[in-house]
Amino acid sequence: MSVYSNTNQVAERFSRPLNLLSSAIFGALYALTISVTVLSAFFALSGAGKLGPASQPLYYILLFNLILIIGLAIFIGIKLLRLMRKSSTDEFAPRLHVRFATLFSGAAILPAIIVGVFFAIVYSQGIENWFSPVVETAVNKAAIVAEAAFNAERDEVVSEIRPMAIDLNQPEAVEQFVGGPIIYTNYLRLQAEHRFFQSAYIIDNHGTILSLTEFDGAPPFATPTVEAFEAADSGSINLHFENDQNLIRGLYKLQSYENAYLYVARYATSGSLLNLVEAQNARVAYREANSQRGRLTRSFVLVYLEIALLVLIGAVWVGLAAANQVVLPIGRLAQAAHRVRDGDLSVQLLPSSQNDEVASLTRDFNEMTIRLATQRSDLIAAHDMAEQRRRFMETVFSGVSAGVFGINSELDITLANLSACELLNLDAEKIAGKNVLQVAPIFKSLIDQLEDAALSPIHSIVEFEKKNQQLILNVIITPDGGNGYVITFDDMSKIVSDQRSAAWREVARRIAHEIRNPLTPIQLSAERLRRKYSKEITTSPDVFDRCINTIIRQVGDIGHMVDEFSSFARMPQPKIESVNLADLVKETAFSQQVSFPDVEITTDDLDMSIMVDCDSRLSSQALLNILKNAAESTSSSIDGQANLNPHVRIRTAKLGKCALLDVIDNGPGWPSNNRQKLTEPYFTTRQKGTGLGLAIVKRIMEDHNGQLELLDRDDGKTGAVARLIFPRTKQEDS
Repeated sequence: MSVYSNTNQVAERFSRPLNLLSSAIFGALYALTISVTVLSAFFALSGAGKLGPASQPLYYILLFNLILIIGLAIFIGIKLLRLMRKSSTDEFAPRLHVRFATLFSGAAILPAIIVGVFFAIVYSQGIENWFSPVVETAVNKAAIVAEAAFNAERDEVVSEIRPMAIDLNQPEAVEQFVGGPIIYTNYLRLQAEHRFFQSAYIIDNHGTILSLTEFDGAPPFATPTVEAFEAADSGSINLHFENDQNLIRGLYKLQSYENAYLYVARYATSGSLLNLVEAQNARVAYREANSQRGRLTRSFVLVYLEIALLVLIGAVWVGLAAANQVVLPIGRLAQAAHRVRDGDLSVQLLPSSQNDEVASLTRDFNEMTIRLATQRSDLIAAHDMAEQRRRFMETVFSGVSAGVFGINSELDITLANLSACELLNLDAEKIAGKNVLQVAPIFKSLIDQLEDAALSPIHSIVEFEKKNQQLILNVIITPDGGNGYVITFDDMSKIVSDQRSAAWREVARRIAHEIRNPLTPIQLSAERLRRKYSKEITTSPDVFDRCINTIIRQVGDIGHMVDEFSSFARMPQPKIESVNLADLVKETAFSQQVSFPDVEITTDDLDMSIMVDCDSRLSSQALLNILKNAAESTSSSIDGQANLNPHVRIRTAKLGKCALLDVIDNGPGWPSNNRQKLTEPYFTTRQKGTGLGLAIVKRIMEDHNGQLELLDRDDGKTGAVARLIFPRTKQEDS
């Protein structure tokens, strides 16, 4: 969720650093000018020496500071002019901003004028009084009083050091100093506490502390100077004054000790040291200022002018900042409301640190957008979930091999998977919304049963023709729980064909078993009749011989048929090996050329490099059956005319990991209807034949993980194409 802080966040990201930089520079310069003005006023009022009230360096500093202040005033003025001229809607409530800024700026001018008038009155009425005899007398007397207070403080310290040294020089104290350091330290602490010393030390002439006591707020230890030790050795009390800390340190030699000094520290009462220094400095500064009254006047005028300008600039600046505090939140709220109106529910206003009505309104606005965004997210999530389920179902439907139609109560198609379109040869983009009876009339008999079936599923088998092939569909119509139905249908053609083949194999096995046994006695009996009675038959001997020959020939034909039955029923397992397809084709084609000398069999379109995985004997048998069918087909008449140039062409080619073997003839071609039934056992379109040739070929190719396809010629001429698809040898394929 985005946090909204401006109408144009991108522009603000670039402008904010510049604004912050300019504000930081302005604030630093403003602080600098205030500091310079305050320090200048301080020196002008109480300074002395090089930066005294009438000094030339102070005058130049004030002039430079005035230039900086004028620059700040120009910056504020330009900002006000830009704000007044800006009316672009990119700003937060620009008219309201200008109104607030003008109001605050106008209110800020009055204090600045009052301050300026006040400074003028103070200067005109008070500057002369500063140099009156009364002021001079007061300054001198203040210095005298400060000196008197200092002297009294110094004398008091001296008066306390000597008695304390006398007590420490007592024999009992000296004895404890040597033998009882803890008792001695406590005694030293009582002495220092009684005389109001912040710290007391016993040190040697090298500054090494031998014993000490310090109270809260005690100043840090400072080693006395060599001059201080020399003064103490002469028997006097050496005092050291630290004016900046208002501290007095005293050093006095202890006569009863061997190389020991009493070293104490006390803060002066009521800041007498500081008062003395300040009083003396004030007296010197007053005398210098009195001698340079003209420069002092110019310095005070500059100080007053700078203070007045700084107050005015600060008031305008504060007014602008206050206007921003009021206007910007309202403007942001207005712009955020516009974004919400435009549909952006991710808007979040920056929280305000102040607990007022605007902050409360901001929190309510943020909570409102969060709730709206949550509700919209829930709706989108629900929609996405439904869409995801729909896509999942479509994916499932598209991946299954069975065809699926979803229809409503008006029998209009609401859903159709890819398998359904492929099975029924339909265009998926054109059937959506159409009536199922228009695109698939084969389901009419089942749909007519929907009213009588109530909520029970309807199951049936439907046969129809697709691209000259007879398909068998297993159809189930099931109610979907609402007012619609789901139609599922599977292609059962291959399953039925396999079942038929299995049944025919069993029939063939039994027929071969039952017929093979009586054939041999019949044939032997006929031959025996010929040998024994051919000379005894005097009446119509030709008829007798013809009948015997017919019996023997028919028995042979029946035996051949039984052999085919046996071959189809008991197909041996192929022994797979790598075989050169071209060599296999040439050997088989040569044997068939001998059997059909009138048919031209050409093998010019062979790829000599193709190696396939197959059983050479079974593959040769399959190819032999194909060539036999092709040769016999070329002997048939076409449109009542004999084929004067019977021809069979064999070609091979590579297709991916497979090898294609095409046997192309110029006969009448395959029938247009029920073409797939030609590969079923005992189905034939010829007057002679068992109908097992193509069935055996199909069985052999399936055992080789190959395929048999019955195609039309691709050159537009009359004829048929029988395609055998073999798997190529892996080494040759790679």
